[in-house]
Order: sequence, then C-alpha cells, then structure tokens
Amino acid sequence: MITPLLFVTLSSALHFPQDLSRLDDLEHRAVNFFWEQSNPETGFSKDRATNADRQETHDVASCASVGFALVAYAIGAERKWIPRKDALERTKVTLDGLINKWPQEHGWLYHFIDYEKGTRIWECEASSIDTSICLAGVLAAQEYWSDRKVDQDSKSFLDRIDWKWMLAGGDLKSNQQHLSMGWHPGGGFIDARWNDYNESKMLYIQAYGSSDIPTGGWDAIRRPELNFHGIDLIQGGPLFMHEMSESFYPFKGLRDRLGFDYSVAERNAALANRAYCMENPKKMAAYGPDFWGLSACDAPDGYSAFGAPGNINDDGTITPTSPIAAVAVTPNESLAFFDAMRKNHPEAWGKYGFPNGYCPQRKWTGPDVIGIDLGMMMCGVENARTGFVWRLSMKNPIVRKGYDRAGMKAEPSNDRLWVK
Repeated sequence: MITPLLFVTLSSALHFPQDLSRLDDLEHRAVNFFWEQSNPETGFSKDRATNADRQETHDVASCASVGFALVAYAIGAERKWIPRKDALERTKVTLDGLINKWPQEHGWLYHFIDYEKGTRIWECEASSIDTSICLAGVLAAQEYWSDRKVDQDSKSFLDRIDWKWMLAGGDLKSNQQHLSMGWHPGGGFIDARWNDYNESKMLYIQAYGSSDIPTGGWDAIRRPELNFHGIDLIQGGPLFMHEMSESFYPFKGLRDRLGFDYSVAERNAALANRAYCMENPKKMAAYGPDFWGLSACDAPDGYSAFGAPGNINDDGTITPTSPIAAVAVTPNESLAFFDAMRKNHPEAWGKYGFPNGYCPQRKWTGPDVIGIDLGMMMCGVENARTGFVWRLSMKNPIVRKGYDRAGMKAEPSNDRLWVK
C-alpha cells in the first residue's frame, strides 16, 4: 500500500508545465536568509530579520525557522547556491545544536530562544507544532545527505520526542485523541489542542509514523466546510494554515479515509482568498485578481492573523509570500501575483525579497521578513519546480508510515474536495 502511494504522489508532483524560472531569484533570496541569518556556531536560525541592507538588530531564534533552514541548505547545495561541503557542515552543526544546546522538554523544543545565548525567552512554550516543523526539516535533511552523522543525529532528535506525553497532557490514563499545543514550565500543558483543521496535518503524520499513538484523532479533527462563490473549501482563515504542512508533505492524488483531498483543499483555500480580495467588500486599496494573500503577518498596527473568507480578519494587509507559496496548486494566479507585485509595487522588495507584510491601504511596507513565511514560499516554489522537498520527505519511512496510518490512499484526482 505504501509503494503505490509514494509512486502516485511523487509522479503527480513532477509534471508542472509552467515556466517558473522567473521565481529563481526570489527562491535564492529565501535560501540566503537562512544561510545568512543562522548562527554558524550553533545552527540557530533567526525568527525574523530586516529586509533592508542595514545592520541587523533581531536576536531571536525560532525552532520552526531551523526546520526550514535545514531544507534551505539542501536546496542551496542542489542548486549550487551554497558549496555542498559548507551546506553539509552547517547541517551537522545545526543538528548538534538542536540536540545538545536548544532547551527542550520531553524532546519538545521551546519555541523561541536567544540567538546567541541559546536560552529560552519570552516565557515561551515547549511547542508541539514548532517542533513538528523543525522535525520535518530534520527528516528531509536526513534523506538528502545520506551521511552517517546526519543520520545518527536525526534519529536521536526524533527518538527523544515523547508523543504520548504531549498527547496525554501528562496523564497517561487519559483518552485524549489530539495533541496539546504545548507545555509551559510552572503552568503545565496548554489547554488548547490540535483538533481543528489547520497546519497540524504534519504533526499527526509524524506522530503516527514514529509512535503507536491511536489515529482516531485524525478523523475527529473539525473540518467546517464552506462554499464561497462556487468554491468548496475547508474553512481555515489565514492562508498559512493551508500551506505549512504542504510545504513538506504532498497530498496530490491522495484521499484520506474520510474522502478528503488536501491538495484540493489548499488550492480552493487560495482561490477563495483571491475571490474575496476580488470582491473586496471593505474597499481596500490595490485588492483584485492580482493582489491577494491574507495570512498571519506583520501589519501597521502589529502582528495579526488575517484571513478570509469565513473567519474574516482584513485591514488591507497581505502577506506577499502566501500567494507564491501556493504556486504548485494555483500556478497561473500565483505567477500573475508575482508579476504584478514586481511591476506595480516596487517598494515591496528588499534584500530577501517580498516583505512579511504589505498594506497599500495605509501606504505601509513591513520592514522585516519572517523565516517560516519565507520557508513556506521557498518550499512551495521548489516543489512546483521539481518536487524536491516532497521527494525527500516521502523517501523517509517514518513519513510514509504516517501517511499510511492516517488512512491516505492513492486515487486519481477529480478536483473535488470531498468524495464519499
């Protein structure tokens, strides 16, 4: 069952007719962010950095950013943007830093640490989803390098993650089906759990592939459906919720045991987001068929999780990386967005490409980029071009087992979100 699933998934990812060469510079700039904004002594990758050519002042590292950095080193080596020996050495340093220097609890990494000191900051949680993003990068790196030390450290990183502890919330007699969002020293487990449709698909695929926790939680995830202007979608608000897992794990040509095709879900979420911006009920500046992309990002009044349709949060700010991250499922719309942004909004460009947030309504351009958003865009572009990140992930037996236990079956796509 795993072999045909792998074959269909990978073959479906590698037939992409559009010419994406004009995205080369954008992808290269994203790789540069991870190379330049990761500590060469520890591998710790910054959560964000300035998008201008001036002195860098940000000093916070994110474990999720590290996951994308590990993929960036493989992409950089493959495309000859980074010398292969340097990329391998940085990968080894990073894995060592994750295992021996990054603070953790039961294998779950603290979300944010000081970039130089490696100490937990902001009273942040030991985060389940951010550890999952990091793990996705670890597993992809393990497959790419085929190096004994990388393989050993990748296994060590995975083996110490205590899935049952995070699932049970400390009470091993509980019958919980969904993992907690995290744990705080002194405060204990976060009450909220990963039981809604969002970026957590990756978390469960990894959990099911590397542990024997029960799989009923997958079926019990709430999937509220919505039809917007004839587009069927799983309501989820910000676009990143439909793009994070998809950065690493392919779903085209697959349906789970409930009958959902999550590649169609990603595509339809992007198309509905675009349709909302075309409708533009709040009359925001610049919105239209080539200007869309509501997601979580920096904004004039601070960071916010923008999204539509369904759960609408809209102040005129878009995340330019989000429409590009969807290029594998909305190629024409994503490329039109890219072309329009470069032509009509030259101020929204910097050292690492598009800014994290951009709001023509307020004539505001975000000063920074954020690692996870650059990472989703980087993976989305590379997957659309070659299927590279998807291929690496699907080579890993842990990931394939996770797909299997989540009930994924290979089926020819009929472009429908859900079938019985």
